[in-house]
Amino acid sequence: MARLDNLTRDEIKPEHLEFYDAIASSRGSVRGPYGVLLQSPDLAARVAHTGSFVRYELDLPESLREIVICSTAREIRSQYEFYAHARLARGAGVPEDTIKAIANGTAPEGLSGDEAMLVRYTKELVGNHKISDPTFNAVRDRFGTQKTVEITGLIGHYLLVGQILAAFEVDLPEGVEPEIPE
Repeated sequence: MARLDNLTRDEIKPEHLEFYDAIASSRGSVRGPYGVLLQSPDLAARVAHTGSFVRYELDLPESLREIVICSTAREIRSQYEFYAHARLARGAGVPEDTIKAIANGTAPEGLSGDEAMLVRYTKELVGNHKISDPTFNAVRDRFGTQKTVEITGLIGHYLLVGQILAAFEVDLPEGVEPEIPE
């Protein structure tokens, strides 16, 4: 059971409604981590601003962004984050076998190209707290320095979101089964 309820628009102080409305308009609604983060409206707005950049403005195909997010969620065992982004990955054309390999922790085995490279980069950073030179160099050589920084920021943003979800025990929506094996 979640430690905090999602705040509704009616529960937000009038001077903070702009934050609620901005989050709702960029994501379609306020749910998951943002329902909790709005307990601190300024923090919620700043996290949402960074999230909007890495999710919507980062010049990387949507399918690869979602693979990075799902890989991050898998590494920190964030069921909610994985659920939310596996849906988006499917919508972006990521094959079900790829999503299952990420969920099961077998990826990057069975993947190739950019998918394998980005899963490996994510796994090394999150799991080892560092990235090997060959993995770093491959990503930098393929995507360039700026995009490598932005990809790392994408991972970092979803680490933050995952920790909010974990600390406040944000539940999966009713009827949704976890995809990451225990």
